Amino acid sequence: MWDPDDLIVAPATVPGRGIRAIVRLGGTGVDDLLAGLFVLPGPLPAAPRAIHATLRPDRLGAEWGAIGVEILRWPGPAGPTGGPLAELQLPCSQPLVEALVVEACRLGARLARGGEFTLRAFLAGKLDLIQAEAVLAVVDARSPGELSHALDRLAGGVGRDLHALREGLLDLTADVEAAIDFADERSPDSLGQSSAAFWGGVIATLREIGHALEAAVAKVESRDAGARGRLPRVVICGPPNIGKSSLYNALVGREAALVADEEGTTRDWLETVVGGDSPGLPGQAGAVEWLLVDTAGVGKREGEGPDQPEAGLAAAAAEAGIAEVGRAEIVLWCRDQGAERAWPDEVSVPPGAVVIEILTRCDRGLSSGDGGAAIATSTTTGLGLDCLRREVATAVASLPRFGSAAERLRAGLVGARQALVEAEAIAAVGLAGGPAEEPLLAESLMTAIDAVGMVTGHTIGTDLIDRIFSRHCVGK
Repeated sequence: MWDPDDLIVAPATVPGRGIRAIVRLGGTGVDDLLAGLFVLPGPLPAAPRAIHATLRPDRLGAEWGAIGVEILRWPGPAGPTGGPLAELQLPCSQPLVEALVVEACRLGARLARGGEFTLRAFLAGKLDLIQAEAVLAVVDARSPGELSHALDRLAGGVGRDLHALREGLLDLTADVEAAIDFADERSPDSLGQSSAAFWGGVIATLREIGHALEAAVAKVESRDAGARGRLPRVVICGPPNIGKSSLYNALVGREAALVADEEGTTRDWLETVVGGDSPGLPGQAGAVEWLLVDTAGVGKREGEGPDQPEAGLAAAAAEAGIAEVGRAEIVLWCRDQGAERAWPDEVSVPPGAVVIEILTRCDRGLSSGDGGAAIATSTTTGLGLDCLRREVATAVASLPRFGSAAERLRAGLVGARQALVEAEAIAAVGLAGGPAEEPLLAESLMTAIDAVGMVTGHTIGTDLIDRIFSRHCVGK
């Protein structure tokens, strides 16, 4: 698990034109880092405050001048991430943003991993898991409906309802556990109520909680109406000039990406919805859909050196491609025949992601023994493309459903509803004078608590946490 006290830095806005850019700092030592980067107006206040500062003349200011920066600073646990945090608002200049991040790392910070700021907020209890995943949904939204749906989740209405529901279940479980502990002493003098009153009270509470659960289910269904969930990301990755963009165009069914013989033609990632009735899958209307992402080549380009003008641009494009691989559910790893099969050191595939190995440019035949489990393809002859489409569609259809916030939310609510029905049936037997099965009742209540906890993040494994937050953007 990532250390929530590490001093981290990352841009929080995407490169591009604009008025302001934001760089985010977090962790132990933020104030010392601010003092090392900027000329501050005086002692830093103990309360959260907006501060105007300028670049230090003996550091970045020597090159960039006395550029003004607005600092939104939270000094302690009251902040959005539960620890020291600062957001730097500066002119929207990508070279300036990069210089500031590099200088912060030189002074002791490290570059934040994808989703690390959101993870810290989750671990500190500032966000529940529904809201944490909504951050990713906001970033990935491709329509007004999807954005509205994601912002609604981020506001936390459903999460608050489920937290209150879970608290009610915990209180009821405590009462049942007390009845088990004092089973031999149950009487009006010991527990203050008769057995019938006890079971009647349990049933009344269960029904009250059940009504709250049904209201949460109705709210989820109404908010999901008309809003399409985030599609699985299928990312094409591989060395430069290996035919990735040609493969992307073939799968999309049109010339969506620029293709040329020169290395480094792709300078940014491209994405297109594939599946259903898209041209990439002719004759397969209603099939599963996914988001196909084309990325720049990963690895050193031939003849490229750090002093060449294009080197920085190529490195930035490769870094963007690596980030896309880190958010993928499915990775299409492309290589030439006879090329090294090992992954580059800088590429990290998310836990649980499906990797499909592809041999590109096989129109001249396949070398003996080179294919193995790889799919041989040629965009010139069409070799292997139908097989690849079927392989991707099968992988998308088999993805774990908990990868989607909406699907896990529904599954958790359905599980809690079933456990409450079982608990009420047990309580009804007790109320009718049947065997008192408080242990079974407690077990059903714990099942309901765990089901709700899987949605809100109270009961969740570290593997699933890693999977969820590794798909967030760096700086979020």
